[in-house]
Amino acid sequence: MKVRGLIQTSQTRELTAEADDAESARALIEEQVPDGFELLQVHNAMPRGGRVIAKAIIRESAIDEIEADGPDYASARDALRARVPANHRLLTIVVD
Repeated sequence: MKVRGLIQTSQTRELTAEADDAESARALIEEQVPDGFELLQVHNAMPRGGRVIAKAIIRESAIDEIEADGPDYASARDALRARVPANHRLLTIVVD
């Protein structure tokens, strides 16, 4: 039995921006997100001084496909999971 899986990196990066208000801070964060990345989370803080500091988490949005096979579904699935690179996550498994 052959199975295919979609994988994506689980590594994230952090971005930071500072502005007078939350909307401006978010806009500055969005400008920093490189092509091929997705914005996962934005957290705003306002320490003493009145400026908003936005911290964001981003991750590469690319998805890759891997394959494996085995005599039955459980074996093929386990072989597929073993092929997932470090720092990646398995999104789906499809039976061929």
